[in-house]
Amino acid sequence: MAVCEIWDVRGRLDHPIDYAENPEKTANPKYSDADLQAMVDVMEYATNKDKTEQRFFVTGVNCDPATARDEMMIAKAQWNDTSEIVCYHGFQSFRAGEVTPEVAHEVGVKLAEKMWGGRFQVIVATHLNTECLHNHFVVNSVSFADGKHYHDNKENLRLLRQRSDELCREYSLSVIEHPSGKKKPYALYQAEKEGRPTRDNVVRLAIDEAISKSFTLKDFDRQMAEMGYRMSFDPNRKYWTVIGKGWKRPKRLYKLGEDYTNERILERIKENSYAVKFSRFAEPQKQVTVYRLKGSLKDAKKIGGLRGLYLHYCYKLGILPKNRKQNYARLHYLLKDDLMKMEAITNETRLLCRNHIDTAGQLLSYKGSLESEIKELTEQRKGLYSQSRKAGGKEKEAVKARLAEITERMKFLRKEVRLCEGIEARSDTLKENLKVIRADENKEKGKELMKHEHRRRSGRTSREDELGGI
Repeated sequence: MAVCEIWDVRGRLDHPIDYAENPEKTANPKYSDADLQAMVDVMEYATNKDKTEQRFFVTGVNCDPATARDEMMIAKAQWNDTSEIVCYHGFQSFRAGEVTPEVAHEVGVKLAEKMWGGRFQVIVATHLNTECLHNHFVVNSVSFADGKHYHDNKENLRLLRQRSDELCREYSLSVIEHPSGKKKPYALYQAEKEGRPTRDNVVRLAIDEAISKSFTLKDFDRQMAEMGYRMSFDPNRKYWTVIGKGWKRPKRLYKLGEDYTNERILERIKENSYAVKFSRFAEPQKQVTVYRLKGSLKDAKKIGGLRGLYLHYCYKLGILPKNRKQNYARLHYLLKDDLMKMEAITNETRLLCRNHIDTAGQLLSYKGSLESEIKELTEQRKGLYSQSRKAGGKEKEAVKARLAEITERMKFLRKEVRLCEGIEARSDTLKENLKVIRADENKEKGKELMKHEHRRRSGRTSREDELGGI
C-alpha cells in the first residue's frame, strides 16, 4: 500500500538565508535569497543523511544529487522563469514492514522516471528513519526541455497515484483499492497524533459520557443536549448526525469511528440496562490540610490587562493550572472552538508573562524592538556573506559560526513577532468570548436557583399536607 501526495514550495521571507557555502555560484537576479532557501530547505530535508543512511538511497533523475540545486537554477535561468513556485515536494509512503529499502528506492526512482523523467529534474530520496519507509521527491517547477511548468492539479495527482499503484502491483505490494475520499487536514492529523483535543475527539468524549449515563435513546439525546449538542435520529435518513452549538453543518456519527455507528450506539446503550451498578451510600471523607497564612489578600495586586485576559482564558480552557483534569465535552461551545488553538494561545500567554506586557502600547513597543533587531541583524548578515567570500581557513569557519548564531537569533525574533501579531488579532475576540461565556454561566446559575427554589417550596407544601392530615 503506497500513499502519494505532492505540494508546491514557495520562497518564504521568514526562512534563514544561509543557503550555500559559496553564494556567487547560485546568484540569480530573477530569484531572491528566500526563494533559493526554500528550495535548499526541502532538498536538505529530502536528502538528510540521518534519514537516508549516509545518502546511499538518493538518486537524481536528469541531474546529479550533489549539484541538483545548481542544475535546477540553471534550467530556470535558461528559460527566464520568475514563478513564485521554486519546486515541488512529494512523497510515496509504504505500509510498515512490507518493503525493503532497496525495493522502496527502486520503486521511487521508477515512479519519478515515469512521471517526470522526460522533462523535469528530480531528486529521489528514500527515508529509513520511520517504521513506514517512504520516498521523497523534489521536482524542479520548470522543465529543462521546453521551459514549461509542472502543474500540481487533481489530474496530475490522480496520474501520480495511478502510476504508483501500477508499480506496487508490479512488485506485489498492496494497493488501496477503495480510497476513503477526502484526506484529513494536516493540522487535524497532527493534533490527533499528539493527543491534543480536536472537535472530533471532544464529540467522542461527549458521546461516550452520554452513553454511560443513558438507558434509552431519549436519555442519550437529553445528555448530549446538556453538553451543547443536538442529535438527529431522523428515520428517513440512513445516518444519524450530531451538530454542536456554533457549528456550520452537522457531522455523521459513523465518521467518528466503528463505535459510533447507529447500530453500535444502540448496542452500547442496551448494554447499560443489563449492568448492575453498585455504589457506596457515602464516600469516605478525605482529610483536608488547613494552612494559615499571615497577612491579608486585600492589598494583593491583581494581574489585569492582556496578561490577565490570557491567563483567565487559559484557566477556562483548562490549560491552567497545570495537570488539571478538564472535561472538554462540557466546555462552553466558544471554548470548544479554541481547543485546536491551545498551543498558539499558550505560547502567546507565555510571551505576555515573560515580558510583563499588560497593554496594547507595551505590546507594540516590544514588537517594534524585535523588528528593529531583525533589521540590524539582516544588515550584519549581508556583511558577513560578503566577508565569507573573501575569507579562508579558520576565518571562514568563524564567519560561518557567527552566521549560524545570527540565523538562530532571527528565527526566535520572527517567532516572537508572529506571536505579537497573533495577540493583536486575537485579544478582542477573547474578550468578547469571555463576555458571552460569563452571561451564559449566569443564566445557568439562575436556572439552577429557580429549580432549587421550586423543589424547596414543593417539599414544604407536601410536608404541610402530611402534618395537616394527622
